[in-house]
Order: sequence, then structure tokens, then C-alpha cells
Amino acid sequence: MNVSRLLITVLLLTLMPACSQSFKKAWKNPPSSSAVNGKWEGTWVSAANGHHGRLRAVVAESATGHDFHYHATWGGFLSGSFKSPHKVVRQKNGRYRFEGDHAMPEWAGGKYHYAGTIRGDDFNACYECAKDRGTFTMKRVK
Repeated sequence: MNVSRLLITVLLLTLMPACSQSFKKAWKNPPSSSAVNGKWEGTWVSAANGHHGRLRAVVAESATGHDFHYHATWGGFLSGSFKSPHKVVRQKNGRYRFEGDHAMPEWAGGKYHYAGTIRGDDFNACYECAKDRGTFTMKRVK
């Protein structure tokens, strides 16, 4: 059992840089900024265990809504990125509400659900999965 965990860890550490390369490319060439699209930067915090780290995102319109491409750090030296489709709806008060889901391996929490708002240069969201829950707080990068 320990050998399989080691192999999975090695595989993930091998694949993470490839995922991060995709994010780096999106960060260097973001879509034109709009009310939702563009680059965002801030932090994430787990309410379940207190873990936290740097968080960045590139948001771009897609055929199915918006793609939120996240890049997070944790533990001071680990990082990873993932893309999640989100549905974005403009509210009457000028705020944009979004929701989306992303499937991770079961050992990492399984299905993550994201819900939040964007208003002006402020991005606030909550995330939740079987093993964790917490918040994202970011500001627009100009």
C-alpha cells in the first residue's frame, strides 16, 4: 500500500509542473479584461485545517460559460493549477455571481464546488469538498 502511495505522489509531482506551464502561459497572455475576465491574485484559506497559500486565477469566457484557471501554493513550497468551468450570472446590483465544480482524486477531496462573487476589483468565493472547505479572496491584477 505504501508503494502505491509513493508512486501516486511521484506521478503527481511529475505532472504538476506541466499543469503549471499551462497556467503560466495563460497568466502571460490573459484575455482582455472585462467585468469578470482577466487576472486575479490573492490568497486561499482552509476553514477545516487552517492551511493557506497564495492564489492566482485567469478567467476567460468559453463556449460553456467561463473557464477559471487557478494556481495555488500550499506548504510554502508546493503548487499546482487546475481549470474549472464556472457559470457566471450578472446580478441587478452590478455584482457577478459564479458557481462551478472540479473533480479531483478522492484522496484530495473528490468533487470540489466553488461559489462566489465578483464586484469591481474584488473576487470572493467559498470552496467545499468532502475533506475541506474554505475561502478565496483576490483582487484584480491590472
